[in-house]
Amino acid sequence: MPLFSVLLPTRNRATLFASALGSVLAQECRDLEVVVVDDGSDEADAARCRALCEADARVRLVVLARRSRGHGQSYALNEGAQAARGRYLCFLDDDDSWTDSRHLARVSRLLTPQTALPDLVLCNQQAFRAGEPLGRTVWIEDLEPRLARAPDALGAYTVTPEELLACQAHCHVNTTIVRRDFYLELGGFEEGLRYECDRDFYLRAIDRAALIRFLPQVVARHNVPDPKAGTAMSTALSDLERRLYQLRVFDRIATGCARAALRRYALRQRVYTLGHVASASRAAGHRDSARLYAREARLARLLLVLGHG
Repeated sequence: MPLFSVLLPTRNRATLFASALGSVLAQECRDLEVVVVDDGSDEADAARCRALCEADARVRLVVLARRSRGHGQSYALNEGAQAARGRYLCFLDDDDSWTDSRHLARVSRLLTPQTALPDLVLCNQQAFRAGEPLGRTVWIEDLEPRLARAPDALGAYTVTPEELLACQAHCHVNTTIVRRDFYLELGGFEEGLRYECDRDFYLRAIDRAALIRFLPQVVARHNVPDPKAGTAMSTALSDLERRLYQLRVFDRIATGCARAALRRYALRQRVYTLGHVASASRAAGHRDSARLYAREARLARLLLVLGHG
């Protein structure tokens, strides 16, 4: 039983996948396995993916049946988690890479019998667009400056859901590590979501986690997809589709989370998202839907002001 199982879903991006896989296999920590989930790639990409996997004994390949749009990231990750044998699950998108070869070695120091074992370990990553780093906060880069305390002897912080919710965004899946049993208790990723599934999982996870540890190092590179390419999950959808998925996430969190802080956060985000859905509906020519969502946004905002959120 390895300490880490790295789940790496891929579909029809063999060249990018090769770089992502190489960044995982370059980790100094050897107590790992890699579970690659090929979500029905075409023959040429599938053959190259299979050859890359067969080249290293630490890599296992799970092949899903071909579907026109694939099964989606959530389904692929859940299949990978079922096949995984590690005590902790890590994730990496096939068009991104880990940039710190000591990433898992550093995390492993938090997972010894002498330490309280966390349900979640969160780290940072840098976002790039067209090869240039983005100079703004994209994920939880703003978390460490908000913590008015020093890290512990291992360089880690114990953080609360409230501190995480104060960040501008959520921790990306590339830099999220979760105890496998906890992942299964949560039900994994929501397979009905083809967008914002990582945010949905993150919010449900911080709601239920007994212990969350944060390492502030930047350990991954996220390549923002080209919106014209249409090959990524986010770029294959229309703006209206993306906004509706966001609304579904906040509806789920507002009604399903145990912590009041999570529910309040989701209700606030729901107000903004309803406004975006109204605008996207109007742009798509759905005037009746736009008016309906605009009215719902006003009502949701009023309820928040009156304290019913």
